[in-house]
Amino acid sequence: MVAFAHPPGSAITTSEQHLTYGRVDLRVATGFGPRVTSFALEGRNAFAELGNLSVPHPDGRFYRLGGGHRLWVAPEVPQITYEPDDSPVTIAATEGGHIVTQAAGPIAGIEKSLRFDFSGEAVRVRHTLTNRRGEPIRLASWAITQLPIGGTAVLPLPDLPVDPEGLQPNAEVVLWPYSGVTDTPFELRERLLLMDATRDEATKIGTSLDRGWLAYIRDGLVFVKRASSVAESEYLDRGAAAQCYCSADFVELETLGPVATLQPDEATSHDETWQLFEVDPATDPVDLPSVLNLDGAAFL
Repeated sequence: MVAFAHPPGSAITTSEQHLTYGRVDLRVATGFGPRVTSFALEGRNAFAELGNLSVPHPDGRFYRLGGGHRLWVAPEVPQITYEPDDSPVTIAATEGGHIVTQAAGPIAGIEKSLRFDFSGEAVRVRHTLTNRRGEPIRLASWAITQLPIGGTAVLPLPDLPVDPEGLQPNAEVVLWPYSGVTDTPFELRERLLLMDATRDEATKIGTSLDRGWLAYIRDGLVFVKRASSVAESEYLDRGAAAQCYCSADFVELETLGPVATLQPDEATSHDETWQLFEVDPATDPVDLPSVLNLDGAAFL
């Protein structure tokens, strides 16, 4: 389990570039990253703001979380995954949006980029890892969104049978070693895993991406991220490509791309689509799939 820290005098301060489309405003850090610091609907930021909360790197430096959205390298190996991303990024306009890139660091040797393409008020985020090490590396893209505590995370379980008679198991729930030590870390209702993001102890759960979405509802604001799994591909973490981590400070919705062995200068990409919705604050999280048509809506 990660031991978070608050290094003195190390709060993230940087300029930001605003990408505004209709009622949606997305902010990208320019002095480190690639990171999304805010994703807001009419001024309501759905992402967490965490100040100087950090993860210690084995060399004594810190990876500064800060909240928002980040791209990590999986599997979680501190020497590579927690390499600080404190150097400036480049931001370039594309035909449909923008691409944010940070050069490879000296430890991991992995170049990271986030590409944003908007369609109305939805944004597709392409996460790309490029091997600049000079030797092969086996990895996966790990897309992590930090959200403020106090809401409910929703991870859908597969609901279709895998055999004609419906007699074989069709879903798995994956737990990390620190999960469920003193309580049950989730509630299961109507084929949905519900994580109450008001807890003192860290916990993490995961399942497959068969239904292609994850959601978080807090005070009537709903953040939805969509992603799909690639058939016949290998996924880390026992196949749990959809994950939720929750601590006393923040909650994370996470997705994994498929495992890839990259030769020098080869790349792998993983797409998410983000949307924000406003609903009645009294909406039961179990009703979100029907209220927002989450199982029927198309990807960008």
